[in-house]
Parts: sequence; C-alpha cells; structure tokens
Amino acid sequence: MNSRIVALLTDFGCRDGYTGIMKGVILSQDPGIRIIDLTHDIDPHDLISGAYILYTAWDHFPQGTAFCAVVDPGVGSDRGALLAEINDRYLIAPDNGLISLLIRMIPSTAAYALRTDAILEVQSGARSASWTTLAQRPSLSRTFHGRDLFAPAAALCATGDSQRIRGNPIQPVLLPAVVPEQYHRGLRGQILHVDRFGNCISSLHRTDLDKVRGNQGRDGGITIQAGSFQEHIIRKTYAEVAIGAPLCLIGSSGFLEIAIREGSAAKIFGFTPGQSLTVTSYES
Repeated sequence: MNSRIVALLTDFGCRDGYTGIMKGVILSQDPGIRIIDLTHDIDPHDLISGAYILYTAWDHFPQGTAFCAVVDPGVGSDRGALLAEINDRYLIAPDNGLISLLIRMIPSTAAYALRTDAILEVQSGARSASWTTLAQRPSLSRTFHGRDLFAPAAALCATGDSQRIRGNPIQPVLLPAVVPEQYHRGLRGQILHVDRFGNCISSLHRTDLDKVRGNQGRDGGITIQAGSFQEHIIRKTYAEVAIGAPLCLIGSSGFLEIAIREGSAAKIFGFTPGQSLTVTSYES
C-alpha cells in the first residue's frame, strides 16, 4: 500500500534551511507526496527522545507511510543506514538506535541495510534534466545525509519503490536505555523524554508495572522512586491531585510518567532524560 506520505522527525529545528531542503528533495522526486512534520525539535543528538517520539507516532499514521528519522550524531562515520518495515509502514533512519523502542514494543520489526548506491542512482536520473554548474551530479555529503540519503529513500518508500533500495537483513543497533533492568523486587528504568509540559516519561511500560505488581493488584503494591520523588499510587488523570502536586500516571503512549499538575516535574525535581527510576513491589 502506498500512502504517498512522508513523516519527518529530526533534531534540525527550523532556524536553518536543513528541514526545508529535505522537503525540497522529497518533492523533487514526486511533487504529489504529502509531507508531515512529526517534529524537528528533538534536542540535538538525543537519540533516546527521538526513539520514543517515533514509537508513539507509529500506528497513528496511514499504512504505507514512510517515516524519515534523522537524529544523526555519527553522520559521515562508518555507522550504517537502515530501512525497516513495521506494521505496513516504513522507517528510513541511521542505524544508531532510533529504531530501538519500535523493536522493543513491536518484535515483528524487519530491518535491512539501506542501499546507498541505488539511492544515488535514482537521484542521478531524477536530476539529470536540471543539473547546474553547482550540482553536476548527485553525491553523498559527509555532513548532510538527511538531504542526500534519507530524504530520497523515504520518497521512494512512500511511492512504492522500497524494494529497489532494500539491502540485506540486519540486526540494528539498539539503545540499552529503552529496556528496563531487573532490580531487587522490581525494575530500574530511566526517563526517556521530557515533554513541553515538563512531564517526565519513563521507559517503564504499563505491562512492566503489571509484572512488578504481581498479586498486589493494579492500584497499589509498588513504590516508584526517582531522586527525591516517591509515590505508591498511579493516578488515572492529572486532575486527581491538587494544582502543583506531584503524581504518577500512565500516559497516552502507555508509559509511566512523573508529572506535576499544571507544573513541570522536570524543573521541580531537576529531572532530565537519563534520570534513573525504580519501581519496587512491597507487601501491603
């Protein structure tokens, strides 16, 4: 199924021309492609936050969508590039861990090496009628693979030509941070992402919490600890506590969050991505 949609996720921001240039490359291959800006406000080089936002958006786009994710601190190095197929959608990204949470939560993920040679060949044919003295032929920049590699690859996937650029199956690089560790009578995770409201979203999914609770039931039997924050109750909504009070709840993506009603947990507790937290069972 071809949706002719490309969803962009980058850490480029909008001050420079990088994001707009990628859109221009995509539209140069096919002006009929629809481009959705998932976000360009990932903190520079923050692979973990990028992996989280990518996962949360995945199943909310039409089948056939090509996600083009570029958070790439290793650009120009020997890091790989990948094409993945997950629930009838495509991912084009550097092979640096951006795919990690998708693989953890969707085990059927299939990943392949991206064929750089085939992408440059397509680009050469697409631009042959409009080369200028500044761009006699397509080449792969050492500092802007978003433009020269990932954007054209995403366009090909969105228009049904993914087979042309699909290489051999690979085992992608994974970020250990997205997987909780066993910890005494519970689990140790970390903050993956701090959203605009200062909510601190952890790597602990509701299914992880169910395992820790065991026979204690869904509303108690655990201690959630992160720095000076401690809580035993997981709320259903922010409105269950007073304005300015801290709480835990399961957010819309299914992961445990530490929040403050109408305030910023990140500011109050000093939490940033990477902050450790534990969930431990106890006898009530």
